[in-house]
Amino acid sequence: MGKIHFCKVGCGDCTVIQGGSLTFLIDCYGIENHAHLLPSSKLLCGVFITHQHTDHFAGMEYLKNNGYSIGSLIYSPYERRYDEYSVTNEEWQNFARLRDHFVSRGTKTYIPYRQSDLSTPFWDIDGISFRILAPFKDLAQSDTRKLHDACLVVHVAAGSHKFLVCGDASDASLNKIARNTQNYCNDVLRCSHHGSDNNADLDFLKGANAAYTVVSTESGVFQNVPGATAMQRYRDNTKQTVYRTDKDGTICWEF
Repeated sequence: MGKIHFCKVGCGDCTVIQGGSLTFLIDCYGIENHAHLLPSSKLLCGVFITHQHTDHFAGMEYLKNNGYSIGSLIYSPYERRYDEYSVTNEEWQNFARLRDHFVSRGTKTYIPYRQSDLSTPFWDIDGISFRILAPFKDLAQSDTRKLHDACLVVHVAAGSHKFLVCGDASDASLNKIARNTQNYCNDVLRCSHHGSDNNADLDFLKGANAAYTVVSTESGVFQNVPGATAMQRYRDNTKQTVYRTDKDGTICWEF
């Protein structure tokens, strides 16, 4: 028996997965406000950082300052250019500093692109299977790339449930998932980029066939986030319930 928590952290992302004996994070913004969900051993088996924006990795600072260790750190393979504007140099350097801290203490790192064979999990452990559905290498390395084009999209299968965690994946990435992947959700969708209209590709949402959609967001932080178009698309393409963490709080499923 385990639980997955889509945490209320404002306009950021933090998912805590408590397996039978191991704990995993997918992004960790605001984890200090949900420290009761972390293991007393202070050992995190795996931490996925979907991409190097502060509202996804900032909780690594809390983990560092409070003596947590990370077995495996899995993060976006994005290659930042010196004149980059989709991620600031400060964010890039802060993530590198935190990554290097954990690596110096034995953390193993992985920077995957989309798996070539989705029939086999990227990682199968403690009754939980993780698959990497994005980023696609051609999008992540294109001359016009932005950080969201290289965002990890993580499929989690646990018990009878399936969860698709999209980070801030771009419309181009989401659309390519829809065109190249079968049965990629069919249960719980943690949607992309806090409900932004620019990260809610309609073909992707139709193909997701979500029973539930979770929007990790907070109104008033960024203009038009969550967006009216995106929220309507979620309502139109979700079979049961669309949750918003700013209104519904942390959303939890048992598996």
